[in-house]
Amino acid sequence: MKSATCIGVKSGKPLTEYDSKQEALEGANHANSRYRQKLVPYHCGDCGCWHLSPKDRQTPSEKCVHCTGRNGEQKDSYRSREDASRRARILRQEQGVTLSVYACEYGSGWHLTGTSRR
Repeated sequence: MKSATCIGVKSGKPLTEYDSKQEALEGANHANSRYRQKLVPYHCGDCGCWHLSPKDRQTPSEKCVHCTGRNGEQKDSYRSREDASRRARILRQEQGVTLSVYACEYGSGWHLTGTSRR
């Protein structure tokens, strides 16, 4: 089923929704073998379903229970500095936004910020 809320960044088309991780894995395996695409499943925090993403764009994150951004929403927390740096590079390429990476002061991974931190 196509999503009513989630749109592909590059395609501009609704993303396919999967109800479970297993269903998304089967979809990824099908795309990988039939179309030679390297796709991986991820759980969407916006709609609660599973979608597929190109493997080189995948930067798993969770919402930080301690930190919020300027908008008052919980910050994304990346497992490693490398994952956070990859997300920052993707956002710079796609949206022209320059972000810095920093360690969460509560030890909950790595965050991105649009302003320099001291």
